[in-house]
Amino acid sequence: AVPLDARTDAEITLLSNLITMTPGSLAVDVADDRSVIYVHAMFLEDPDELRRQIKDDLERRVLELLR
Repeated sequence: AVPLDARTDAEITLLSNLITMTPGSLAVDVADDRSVIYVHAMFLEDPDELRRQIKDDLERRVLELLR
């Protein structure tokens, strides 16, 4: 589970697509309140590092682009 700052449909959809296009990862679901995105990742050694990469790299760039 990765906490989200993204709130709109466009932000969450773009982030989900970017996660899914990353080899070995798949955006599986989003919480009903849009506070969390659930990600499945293969060959994962450090879940906290994956969360950091999604937040600091992908989500930050999505928000900079769309806001």
